Amino acid sequence: MEIFSLGERLMIYRRRAGFTQTELAETANISVATLSKYENDTADNLNIETISALAAALDLSVNKLIVGVEDPKARKALMALVAEMNA
Repeated sequence: MEIFSLGERLMIYRRRAGFTQTELAETANISVATLSKYENDTADNLNIETISALAAALDLSVNKLIVGVEDPKARKALMALVAEMNA
């Protein structure tokens, strides 16, 4: 079973929702640079307000964004999406 980092999950959910980095950053009221740091797992600290804003913009719970997918069927679908994006 593959484990995704927060940044990888954020990028996957952003793409699945059809957002560009710029669009998601504007929707969450954060800078594109901040979003990029989160997606690249290079943010100096995790800010709960930022995480909450990103989760809300993506229509996710904070727990789902931070912890990831728990359901095996959902994980399989997510893995298929990742494979499709990398093809």
